[in-house]
Amino acid sequence: MPEAPTSKLSRQLRNTLQRHPAQGQLWLGYSGGLDSTVLLHLLARAQVPFTALHVHHGLSVRADQWQHHCEVVAGAMGVPFVACRVQVDRSGGGLEQGARKARYRAFQQQMAAGDQILLAHHGDDQAETFLLRLLRGAGVLGLAAMAEQRYLGNPDWGRTLLRPLLRASRSELEDYAREHALSWVDDDSNADLTLDRNYLRRQVIPHLVARWPLNERVAQAADNLREADELLGELAEEDLQRCDLRPERFGQSVDLAVFLSLAMARRKNLLRSWLTRLGARMPEAVHLQQALQQAQAADDAVPEVLLGGQVLRRYRDRLYLTPQLLPLGPGEEGERQWDGKSELDLTGGWTLCAGDSWPAGDYTVRFRSGGERAKPRERHHSQTLKKLLQEYGLAPWLRDRVPLVFRNGILLAVGDLFVTEEGPQTPPRWRFSD
Repeated sequence: MPEAPTSKLSRQLRNTLQRHPAQGQLWLGYSGGLDSTVLLHLLARAQVPFTALHVHHGLSVRADQWQHHCEVVAGAMGVPFVACRVQVDRSGGGLEQGARKARYRAFQQQMAAGDQILLAHHGDDQAETFLLRLLRGAGVLGLAAMAEQRYLGNPDWGRTLLRPLLRASRSELEDYAREHALSWVDDDSNADLTLDRNYLRRQVIPHLVARWPLNERVAQAADNLREADELLGELAEEDLQRCDLRPERFGQSVDLAVFLSLAMARRKNLLRSWLTRLGARMPEAVHLQQALQQAQAADDAVPEVLLGGQVLRRYRDRLYLTPQLLPLGPGEEGERQWDGKSELDLTGGWTLCAGDSWPAGDYTVRFRSGGERAKPRERHHSQTLKKLLQEYGLAPWLRDRVPLVFRNGILLAVGDLFVTEEGPQTPPRWRFSD
């Protein structure tokens, strides 16, 4: 006799939470649709402490109604509720991709280190994702589709995403919802066949399901591909260490010559793994190929290739992955006053703070404007700042961001690189915090 929907889904939820316990607070991504409503009810019924998080995309005229509905339903179940509004940027891959990016940014902004968010993706979603990625030419990791559990953003932050219903089908969720008389909202965009996922769901998958047990076959393929990806990940870790992976002032780098000595397939594998380490999105194959070509550019070239939110760069026999450098906005290029004690915000994630022997005082801080000269304390004559920054090995993309510290118009320090004869014994600290 088949297991009843309530007991089956409750068992799946319990087992998944036991395998992947949250280190911090537990959240639920609650859209108000059928899937997340079922998971909300399952969690409340199991008396699991959690907070429902609703993301208001503003893409539908009914978005306010949906948020109100979610708040009412969560309140009726005694579940804490948080809503946040986001702006969807359609320029980076269209509406679906833009909404997804905005949603995941909202998750990360709400979550603290060690927190876990639950999403209600199920087996039908997994099959759709597998087919979408197959049609887009994805590799092993992409075809492994959605993992049951993964890190959200940088692994060092310990924030995780968990999908406890991934082995359930949509029909099982529908049966559960009917059994418990649940109320949910229907997103009108689900009927838009111009969206790839909707087209697959309505026009393609029903024909496949009529002939094959699609969800089971996709789940098996995804498990096999994930095993293959784990082996590739182990190889990439070995190659990253062989290539002398090291942290830099801004991002990380590997030895370029050793990297180029690897076979092309291993270079691709290393880059994918490295991006994953940094919490970056997996780039399209064409962008990855472009990056590999740029890595072999002429010795004097300083290429910049955007890869999944990170930037691939080259400098002095090293290959770098760095965050994006945002351009300075209006007014951000001007002088700043600094007391020599507090942390000075230089915008874009950069800060300046006092070093061990840096005295308090009235300082002026600004960026390069061109033509500056300086004489480091250990030097006998001055040189152009441009030449000095080259000698001190500051990467070219940071040379316009290095802070120059003055007092009474006299240059005392250049970032944390050096001090002049008039400056303190050691320079201040110049740091990037992503």
